Amino acid sequence: MKLTLKIKLLPTNDQAALLLQTMRVANAACDIIAETAWQEKIFNKIKLHHQVYHPLRSTCKLSSQMLIRSIAKVCDAYALDKKTKRKFKPLGAIAYDARIMTYKPNNVVSLWCLGGRQKINFVCHKPEHFALIKGEADLVYKKGKFFLCQTIEVPPEETKGVDDFIGCDFGITDIVVTSDSVKHPADGLNTYREHRQKVRSSIRAKTDTSKRSTKRNCRKLSKRLQGKERTHASIMNHTIAKAIILTAKQSGKGVAIEDLTNIRFTSKRRNKKFRTKLGRWSFGQLRLFLEYKGLLYGVPVVVVDPRYTSQTCNVCKHIGKPANKHFKCSNCGSYMDADANALINIATLGGAVNRARKSNAMSCTIAHMASGLKPNPSLRVVG
Repeated sequence: MKLTLKIKLLPTNDQAALLLQTMRVANAACDIIAETAWQEKIFNKIKLHHQVYHPLRSTCKLSSQMLIRSIAKVCDAYALDKKTKRKFKPLGAIAYDARIMTYKPNNVVSLWCLGGRQKINFVCHKPEHFALIKGEADLVYKKGKFFLCQTIEVPPEETKGVDDFIGCDFGITDIVVTSDSVKHPADGLNTYREHRQKVRSSIRAKTDTSKRSTKRNCRKLSKRLQGKERTHASIMNHTIAKAIILTAKQSGKGVAIEDLTNIRFTSKRRNKKFRTKLGRWSFGQLRLFLEYKGLLYGVPVVVVDPRYTSQTCNVCKHIGKPANKHFKCSNCGSYMDADANALINIATLGGAVNRARKSNAMSCTIAHMASGLKPNPSLRVVG
């Protein structure tokens, strides 16, 4: 499994100036390459290399390998969309590979710059992952700081077969509630978001009415505070996802979650305050974190259809309607909290989806063996 290790660089003032100069020259070269690719309609990496390498090598200050990485960057950009001419930011990220970057002992990395190789100190909160480095690293400049986003390949644990699942119900009042009665409330996150919204509103009001110097200071403040709310929510989602996956691993269970892909379009509530909360609800990120951490720790994570999970009785499977946050079944008389009823249904559906997945994988394997073909390794049974 490929993950990204974030490494903070600690350059001196002279080294920082060289890194910035290198980024500007590399991105300027990317603009020239992108213009050539757009004019000549050449988007293949090898053909574009033959078209631009020698002219740029003779006029540009970049090394051979840095120029090759710039060509690859342009081709990757056009691979996403060939209908729009690409333009690169002067301080956009640039790629380093093993030919122009070397990790040294004592937290030192050697990077190629326009002034030659520079040995730069760095800090990393997970130094044990350096043994797993595989692939390129991106040099990123953000808010006056330099980072290396290094690709690492972590071997995932083998997923074991499980019969029981922990149901997870995502929400706005509570970020997630699990079927083993654990709540992760959103009070702290919502309070933080409201505070940030007030700060942004105050800055915006001063920007509209104040003097020129005050406006300039407000813009600087707004830029410095940019992204803090997103980072705070991301850290909370990481913490919650890891707690749920580790709990499931310790209890020998899987994790079942709802597929909320189109919830923003299917929601019937349309008032502005609710739409704002719904727009900030990062359930997609939490699902992504649960899925990749499940692979990392060997815990199966299944996605179930959310329809009728809160309206179905978990005892007799009769469809009814919850009232006042409680569910009372008109068929069997079962009475319990509506959220608890939905969580049991999600966990039950998780087990059913998992059994169906196993059955399909086994059927495909048997069919391959019966036809004399070798079993497809991608169809192996996953717990």
